[in-house]
Amino acid sequence: MAQRFLVRFWGVRGSYPTPGPHTLRHGGNTSCVEVQAGTHTLIFDAGSGIIRLGDELLRGMNGTAHLALFFTHAHGDHLVGFPFFSPLFDARTDIHLFGPQLAGQNIEQIVTPMMSPPYFPVDVRKLPSRRTFHTVTDDLCVKWYPESGEPWVDGVRNGRLDLEEVCVMAKFTHSHPLNGAVVYRVEYAGRRMVYATDVEWRNGCEPEFLAFVEGADLLIHDAQYTVDDYRQGKHGFGHSTVEMAVEAAQAAHVRELILFHHEPTYNDNQLDAMEETARVHFARTRSAYEGMEIDLLAENIE
Repeated sequence: MAQRFLVRFWGVRGSYPTPGPHTLRHGGNTSCVEVQAGTHTLIFDAGSGIIRLGDELLRGMNGTAHLALFFTHAHGDHLVGFPFFSPLFDARTDIHLFGPQLAGQNIEQIVTPMMSPPYFPVDVRKLPSRRTFHTVTDDLCVKWYPESGEPWVDGVRNGRLDLEEVCVMAKFTHSHPLNGAVVYRVEYAGRRMVYATDVEWRNGCEPEFLAFVEGADLLIHDAQYTVDDYRQGKHGFGHSTVEMAVEAAQAAHVRELILFHHEPTYNDNQLDAMEETARVHFARTRSAYEGMEIDLLAENIE
């Protein structure tokens, strides 16, 4: 099979879903990003965007589907689509779920109550899919070897990756209240993508974060607020301005920046304006929209 490193956006909003005429171009679903790396399907966050992704995965399923779902944290906008993720209800699905321990609870303890009575009519523990939960720790390394659907969780990244291997690295940040969030980096075929939502750099970027992101081909970065809104009352909410995202991209020498986790009250025109502002300082910037696809192995990434 030919190599592929494809990033697809299914949900790009923050805080809560915002369907309606003012979000038609960028979309109103909350955070969900799909990564196809070689033969592996990796999913980042389970906002409302994961619902359509699940339906798409089921339509293309041929035999057992090996999926990996990575949670950044446990706020509702990043979990709201999980109970409606249709592969969970299919016996052909083998899914590994990764997430941090928050407020003394591991990811299984966090996810299970929201998909069991009395909060939901179906108990996730009785579904036919096979589910394996993994607690994410700082600097965790998850690897997939060629033609293997099962991940290897060894906690350390040693040496250079083979071009056919997939690696997901985790870095914890406390910049999102109250319990922090995880930033993920995907490495495959000599390329690197970083998923950094729900971060706020009030006093400049954390050095550990910049080292983690350094030289990435693609940085998906929280850019929820304009500077004016941030200064007028959003300080400390755990989200970045466009300027913070640009600063991170510049300092870490990334190739392309994607503005993500859009403020739900901003319409499409406002997001376009924020994209233009970012491009003045970092030319290779785009604003995420539902349906956006980025091929990291395409020639134009150079």
